[in-house]
Amino acid sequence: MESEAYPGRPVRNASNTWQRQSFAPGDGIPALDALMQVLHAKDGYTASHCRRVSSLTRLAGPRMGLEPLELRTAMLAAFYHDIGKLGIVNSVLTKPGQLTASEWHSITAHPTIGRELLESFLSVQRAALVIQQHHESWDGSGYPMSLTEEEILPEARILRVCDVYDALVSERPYRPAYAHSEAIEMIVNGIGAEFEPEAAEALLTITDQLHKAA
Repeated sequence: MESEAYPGRPVRNASNTWQRQSFAPGDGIPALDALMQVLHAKDGYTASHCRRVSSLTRLAGPRMGLEPLELRTAMLAAFYHDIGKLGIVNSVLTKPGQLTASEWHSITAHPTIGRELLESFLSVQRAALVIQQHHESWDGSGYPMSLTEEEILPEARILRVCDVYDALVSERPYRPAYAHSEAIEMIVNGIGAEFEPEAAEALLTITDQLHKAA
């Protein structure tokens, strides 16, 4: 199956609901969508991953109590959450081995780069803040600001766990994809530390349903 957003490129396991495109044409920001096209050319995995995470967020967000406007913000942030990787060189993004300290430092800049790309658009300024926070952890061990618990926006909490789940079940240059059961175990082990409990439970509920339906 070809991607509706990026014709000619396959969508992994497209029978699963979260793999389908979250936004109809015209729902996003044209200038940002153009940058996503550039990101797709630079790193097809990252652009496809963003679409899948947005779909997971759409399904899981209501289960953790997000209101419609919060859900819309979370989905927009998810769709663009890795746009900051445009500022990361390909040799780091696709490196098959362990990153050096300086390479890891450059990777940790992508949430801030993403926020900077979005914050000039008034309609998505909250989404820009969510993007900056999408690697923050419930216990303060995340980056780039080491935020904790209620300091993290609700939309960023659900984006965080959806992002991690899809990354785990995806094949990467440095490791094969984890099985659904292995990914779920890792999410469960991160509850209360990496993940807000309510956000993690919302994600676990919908991925269990998707896995059973697949």
